[in-house]
Amino acid sequence: MKPIIIGLLLGCILGFIAACFWLYSFWLPIVAFCILLCGIVGRLRFRINILPSILASLIVSLAYFGIFWAPAEIASITANTPIEHARAASLLATRGGHFFGAEERAFQHYLQAAESGYGPSIMVVANAYLYGHYGLSRDTSEARPWLERGKALGIEEAAKSLISTYHFPKKIERTNQDSQ
Repeated sequence: MKPIIIGLLLGCILGFIAACFWLYSFWLPIVAFCILLCGIVGRLRFRINILPSILASLIVSLAYFGIFWAPAEIASITANTPIEHARAASLLATRGGHFFGAEERAFQHYLQAAESGYGPSIMVVANAYLYGHYGLSRDTSEARPWLERGKALGIEEAAKSLISTYHFPKKIERTNQDSQ
């Protein structure tokens, strides 16, 4: 039992540090690894039974998959409407986005929702092209049609982005009077 408690404490401390500086969703796998590691050390050093540590590590791993990975995958598989595609994309990008190419799959779900006219997804797709999110390269020529579509739907952010000189610099033409 001691290795489980020590592993749990060590895992929580290391998991908290990892959550603060890297990815919040990795704290549970770190806890599972620390419990298993403490069980292995306990087995090698003190000849204690490792089975409780293995079981505790498996329970924590299953909790991780149940909390972070499974909801994103289930939403991705069952998405039919634009809102469901947007929800699946959000879950893939935030919960499952670290594994198995979920970032690209998230963009495909956003794209499907945007093509169906779902306003929030239109802005996600436009911003993905504007800023190079979801593994895309920055491309204002790809973003412009999505922003225009968003503006047509009355999305204020789309209208502001279209007139932004940051995204779409205006060419200043000089006349003969300016040069004199």
